[in-house]
Amino acid sequence: MKLYLVSKDGRRLWVAALAHENMYGYVQNTGYFHDNNALRNDFYIDNRFQYEAIDIPRARALIAEGIGQADETTQADALMKWRSDPRPLTPADVFAAVAGLSY
Repeated sequence: MKLYLVSKDGRRLWVAALAHENMYGYVQNTGYFHDNNALRNDFYIDNRFQYEAIDIPRARALIAEGIGQADETTQADALMKWRSDPRPLTPADVFAAVAGLSY
């Protein structure tokens, strides 16, 4: 698993984790990483965002700063989906996978 800072036009949007061609984005509103097919498609095909490889300490700092906060009004549908996600990933699980630890 690899970590990325996802940005667009200099604006930091997400901490993302790539695992076996699945892309997970950290959503501040839920406190979890969620499978995000739109990010995956952008990473492999569309390339509208910039992806900077980051390490665990940087990912932790970005999450602590509030990256990945979704607007409750304009992103209500996405938030409803993420809140009902049956398999979200905790940051601890993602960081353990990045570090190569079994969890």
